[in-house]
Formats: sequence, structure tokens, C-alpha cells
Amino acid sequence: MRKIISKFIIIFYFLFGLNSLAQFKFTGEVTDNFIDAKAYLKMIDDYKKSSVFITENIILEAEIDASGRFQFNGDFLPKENRLYKIYIDKCNSNITDSNHLLNDCEDSSYIIFIANNTDEIHFPLNSFSQMFCDLEYSRKQNVALYKIDSIRENLLGNLQDSKSDAQRKLIYFNYFKKIQEYGSSLDEPLAELYTYSLYSDQKSFSRELYLEDLKKSEYYDNLLKKLEKNYANSSYTSQYKNDLIKDQYPLLKEEDSSKIIILTLTILLLISILINYVFYKKRSLKKHNLNYKEVLSPQEQKVFELMNQKLPNKEIADVLFISLSTVKTHINNIYSKLSISSRKEINDYF
Repeated sequence: MRKIISKFIIIFYFLFGLNSLAQFKFTGEVTDNFIDAKAYLKMIDDYKKSSVFITENIILEAEIDASGRFQFNGDFLPKENRLYKIYIDKCNSNITDSNHLLNDCEDSSYIIFIANNTDEIHFPLNSFSQMFCDLEYSRKQNVALYKIDSIRENLLGNLQDSKSDAQRKLIYFNYFKKIQEYGSSLDEPLAELYTYSLYSDQKSFSRELYLEDLKKSEYYDNLLKKLEKNYANSSYTSQYKNDLIKDQYPLLKEEDSSKIIILTLTILLLISILINYVFYKKRSLKKHNLNYKEVLSPQEQKVFELMNQKLPNKEIADVLFISLSTVKTHINNIYSKLSISSRKEINDYF
């Protein structure tokens, strides 16, 4: 009896327990000046617009309680990892306010992170009581990009003290490479994609360095392969590939050129097949519409009819009391007049 009960409990757990665990929970703590604010959870569809507050992408809204805590939870997020953003501000309780749409709210803070429907992540205040500078998570697959801002600040810290274009160029180059290396070190293609968006953006000072690197580096092709392997059906992957094509990435240009050549050859082959097919059909129709009795002489008609009876040339000569060479002459004339090339085509006329 105990064994039966144990089995029932195991089955019940697998049927209902796992489903109950399949939900997300994102929580956090805010500083005192944000206690009266609201928190918004949004899904980032376009990685290029991750810093912009787009109201259409908000999926949940949460009140911040008196202790400065907020929580988002549910079970409706995609199963695969995606980029998410928690945004908090005190500009206006109306999220359609122009300050939000223009991303111009000074009294605001946000965190961008990677998660899926089964993840639990907590964003506590750090030891200096700062927001979104630390995190606790339930799975190692979670990757938060909270460190990226501090890394950028450290890399650009000497920019104000730089005294020449050469110094600034060196700082920019160091920034570009370190950000790229940081993305790779996270071992998560979406994290690399996010860092890629920072240095490849049209408004980024590292844009020129990126375009120059694009001409000679296989890094971007390797990132594309990682995305195609882990996120084959994701809009992020197709967006990234399109961005590389727009930026004229040589490896993809060569791939596109090869595809164009193959496509052109395929089209030419199909056209050739179609032309030959049409020619063959016309020729066949012409043959079928010909009345051999109107085209051939009386003697040729006899030879033709005997050929249809599968008689060899010598027997045709014996039946018609003519020489073998005369039979061959008649056959050549028949082939020429009826546009046929062998005895196999004779049956088409009968």
C-alpha cells in the first residue's frame, strides 16, 4: 500500500509539481527616493533600442511597497532566454507621458538582464545601498548585464584627462576591445549581442572602430554561429544578421554573392529545361498532327506500315519485291519527312 502511495506522489509531482515550478519571479529593492515610484517589466524585442522606454513593450507593472521592494512573477514568458528590462522612475505616474517616450526622465534607474520563464532573480541593494549593482539568482544560466555600466565608466575614466586625439583614440580602442571581450567572457550569445549593440550603434564613438574591425575579424561570424545554434528561431538572430549585412560584413557579402550565383545558375538551368520541354512538346505535337498518308509516297507508306509491324529491312524488301537498298532509301525519306530518328517513334503515328 505504501509503495502505491509513493508512486502516486511521484506521478502527482511530475504532473503538477513541475508545472507549478515553471514560472518566473523577478524581485528587487530600491533606495528611499524611489519608494513612491512604480516598477515596469518590459521585454526587449529590438536590442538596438534597449535603452529606450517603449510603452508597448511593457508586460507587467508593480507597485513599490513601503519597505522599498517590488516583485514581478507569472508563468507567461517564453521558455528560451530573452533580454528583459526593469525600469523605475518618479517622473509621472502616467507612463505615456512624453518624458518616458523621450527617455528624458532624470530621476530613473533600470537594469537589463537575460532570463526565461523559469528564472528567479533578486536585485538587492549592494553594500553601498546602491540599486541594480548586485544580483542573486537561482540558476547560473541567468546572466545580468549590471556590470557593463561600471566597466564602461572605468574604461572611459581617463577620457576627461586626455590631451590629444591620439590619447582619445587609444581610450576608444581600449573601450571597444574590452567591452567585446567582456561580452565573450559571459559565455552567453545574448550577452555578447548586447555588448555588440553598445559599440556598433550609429551614435557610438566606437562605431568607426567597429566598422574597421568588421572588415578583417571573424568574431562577428562566430557570434552569428553561436546565435544560430542557441537561438535559431529568435528575432535577435535575424536582426543581428541583417545588421551585419547592412554594415557590409565581408563574410556575409561573400555568402550572399555565392547564393546569387547559385540562384542565377539555377534559374538559367530551369529556363533551359523549360525551353527544351516546350520545343519537345511542339515537335511531338507536330509529329502527332502529321498524317503520314499525306506526306509519304504510296511506296513509302507501305514501307512505313511494315516497319510498324516490326519487320526487319530484308523482310520488307521481300514483301514488296524491291531491293534492300531501295528499302533503306525509303526509310531515310520517311525519317526526313516525318522528323523521326528511330523505329521507336513509329508507334506514335498508329
